[in-house]
Amino acid sequence: MAWTPPSAPCLLFGVGLAVMAGCASAAGPIPPPSPAEVPALEERVRQVPGDASAQLRLGVAYLELARPDEARRALETAADRAPESDVVRFYLGLAYEELGRWADAVTAMEAVAAISQVQALRDPALLRLPLLRRQALAAEVRATVGNEVLLANRPPLAGSVAVYPFRFRGPDPALAPLGRALGALVASDLARVERITVMERLRVQLLLDEIQLAEEGYVDPATAARTGRLLGAERVVQGTLDGGQDRIEILAGLVRVGTAGAPTTLADQDALANLFDLQKRLVLSLFESMGVQLTPAERDRVLERSTRSLQALLLYGRALEAEDRGDWATAAALFQQAAEEDPAFEEARDGETRTRSLALAAAQPPRRMAQLAYPELPPPPVPTPTALDFGGLRGMIPSPGGRDPLAELLGREGLRPAPSIIEILLRPTGGEE
Repeated sequence: MAWTPPSAPCLLFGVGLAVMAGCASAAGPIPPPSPAEVPALEERVRQVPGDASAQLRLGVAYLELARPDEARRALETAADRAPESDVVRFYLGLAYEELGRWADAVTAMEAVAAISQVQALRDPALLRLPLLRRQALAAEVRATVGNEVLLANRPPLAGSVAVYPFRFRGPDPALAPLGRALGALVASDLARVERITVMERLRVQLLLDEIQLAEEGYVDPATAARTGRLLGAERVVQGTLDGGQDRIEILAGLVRVGTAGAPTTLADQDALANLFDLQKRLVLSLFESMGVQLTPAERDRVLERSTRSLQALLLYGRALEAEDRGDWATAAALFQQAAEEDPAFEEARDGETRTRSLALAAAQPPRRMAQLAYPELPPPPVPTPTALDFGGLRGMIPSPGGRDPLAELLGREGLRPAPSIIEILLRPTGGEE
């Protein structure tokens, strides 16, 4: 369907983004910005810098041309002119994402998700946010490693603990995912006590990946102290998982960051079928080693089991491995299988939701997101009318001093009978017959 020009009332308020957007919905489909529109839009914003709608369309056109920094500048100007516009914030978030300014992209999309009543903007923003937050966290971790020297003397967060994935040393590789799953369960149980601040598992894993720490490094107290400082953690839990189908052994170390003392070592073993009992005994020992006296209610919460299925736990560990390497589709499928194995396994269901969202967002590049919101754009700005030049016509009109009133009165002005007013006005000057 061809675009219908907006009505006259809309044209009267052409520089107001909110009014332009409202007029667009009443006028019919709006054509999306095209590369051919860029020169006219650039000229428009030079002539009318306050035209937020032109700045918006120009920014979107720049995005389509893969010119994200120019898009950012235009969209930031539009945001200054129309600070309440969710359309501008949405496209500005996409520009920030293209530039790798992840924290700014998160801020923009969070604003859209919070205030927008337009589904075409709110739903893509909500879909985008988990991926943007993950990227922002990764960028923050990289910056932390880059500033390690400056952060060496930073005091840790009181009562905080980081739990590393356990290294599996057993002979059966099929059981290896239990190491990562065990670390996640220990972190989850410690977090059940509000007096303890457990570092986000993703942040811990991103740091270990950033410094390219081999699994052997996970159990090195010196390495734990270094990475703990980077995380701002007061304590670090690290350890190994060994054994096979008959028996399993856990050896854990509790490292106090910033102290010269030896780490507290905790060791326990049991039949593989009793792994969940073994894990709970480890967590209770960790609380005791940290000097945390549990109330009866806290102890009951800690002893609640996330799952009772060893197979579900193995699937969960494999899903975490896939998620950590960025294979979110595989991770979602494995989390789903774990939840099907044990429907009460809430962490598995949460993992499935999280990774499905990441997979969907990763499959939609920013340019595709931009196209989804095209219907919310204002129409192209109306060109400023060119002023007419009457100078040439004015020279053809005689001045009052060059007219002969008597000749005109007697009808002897030299023109044919019944002269038209145009003929009189355009006669040669001088007033002679």
